[in-house]
Amino acid sequence: MRASRQALVLVSVAAVSTALLTGCGSKKADDGAGGTPGPVVAATTEASPSGTPTVDTSASPTPSASTGTSASPSTSASPSATASKSARPSPTASQSTVKPTTAKPADPAPKAATTPPAPPAPAAVAAAPAPTAKPGPVAPPPPPAPATPHVPPLQSGCTPTKPQPDEPKEDVAAALTSAAGQSRTLFLSNGGTDKLPALPVNLVKAIAWQESGWQSGILACDGGIGTMQIMPATVSWMNSKFGTTSDPKTLTGNVQLGTQLLDWLVAYYGDSSFGGKYDLSPDPATGRTPLLDLVIAAYNAGAGNVHYNTVTDPVTGATGGSLAIPNPSYVANVKALMSSAPWNKAG
Repeated sequence: MRASRQALVLVSVAAVSTALLTGCGSKKADDGAGGTPGPVVAATTEASPSGTPTVDTSASPTPSASTGTSASPSTSASPSATASKSARPSPTASQSTVKPTTAKPADPAPKAATTPPAPPAPAAVAAAPAPTAKPGPVAPPPPPAPATPHVPPLQSGCTPTKPQPDEPKEDVAAALTSAAGQSRTLFLSNGGTDKLPALPVNLVKAIAWQESGWQSGILACDGGIGTMQIMPATVSWMNSKFGTTSDPKTLTGNVQLGTQLLDWLVAYYGDSSFGGKYDLSPDPATGRTPLLDLVIAAYNAGAGNVHYNTVTDPVTGATGGSLAIPNPSYVANVKALMSSAPWNKAG
């Protein structure tokens, strides 16, 4: 019995030794084939006729195989689909060696070439409204302008007449000062009235000097009468607007009619173009005198020939105006006389 046990132990040891030697030989062969151990492949065993188990190492190379890749039992598989023991397996032969890949995102579509936006066109700057006229009645539109501006006798090419003698210069100065200082009421065609402030004395005196040289008895070739060179059509017009009965052939009546015409022009341009403001003094910021220039120009050329046009600065949006004056030299002369006051030096 003991001998039998010893024999069995020896047989077992021999069998184990043989198996170990066989395993070592296989590993050596694998190492020599590619230098890198092949991937682990699931295998099935089946008994050979001799009773020794055989290992089928063929694997399906299709990437759609499940994780547990089953070996094909068929021996007729094509060489490209059968893994040889001595051949280095394709990286796709084993599921364990297939690295997951992520689809590379498509390059984004190139952005359309954009041109820098054009600078905004200057906003269609809406024209600023003209200065709002003051509430209440305003001066009526001017009468039709004369065909030609009145030509003072001192600038006329013809010789004026003297239907009556001139009043003394002191009397003329007193009449002009008195008429300029009056605050008149203008009767409007719509039934209303407009109260006008006193006129600058130097303006009235300068107009009279420019027109006649303060000659109260002079008659111009074009019909201008006296100190203020009142035209015949102006007489009835001013008397109706101010409710007076002034006679242009008298010193007082003549000066009244001339200053009434200046008042009417101040009201007309002040209401229609300056929002009801009658200030004739220079603008503190610019030194300009647009209302004064319009009044002086219209006294000589007629209100129908002198205009004020509202304009808007496209950059600042500030509202201003431009003057349409046909007789700028006349305006310049009168303004120069206002400053120099030559009547103070006259004998």
